[in-house]
Amino acid sequence: MKLTYRGVNYESSVPNMEMTEGGIGGQYRGVNWKQRYPRHIPVPQPVVGLKYRGASYSLGHPIDVEASLVRRQYTETAKTQLRANQVSTASSRQRVLEELNHTHIANIRQNLEHRLQVARARGDKKLIQMLEVEAEQLVTNK
Repeated sequence: MKLTYRGVNYESSVPNMEMTEGGIGGQYRGVNWKQRYPRHIPVPQPVVGLKYRGASYSLGHPIDVEASLVRRQYTETAKTQLRANQVSTASSRQRVLEELNHTHIANIRQNLEHRLQVARARGDKKLIQMLEVEAEQLVTNK
């Protein structure tokens, strides 16, 4: 589309994206309109392993960064194992899952301990009793 601004001609450059019409719309100066949305919005991939003056950091959503780190660690472990032909990929995946499960249980225990400390500080005996029962269940469900 050719346009002019203050006597200068220029060509309009509209990005080539597929758009879908949304349900929101209205009427402006007698013309009906509908809100348009891009069909696919690209999601930037997380960037991990960056360093600035010796401090490591990552860019992206924390969950995506963590998943990327686990994938990278799993990939490096798998490559090492394939080169050495020591451990199969299935056992490597099992080991990663066991480590993840161990970390998950440790986080649950830490959260439970914090909740117990808060309940003791408040002096809420009923809550303390419930949390102690929860702690016993956690120990028996190892």
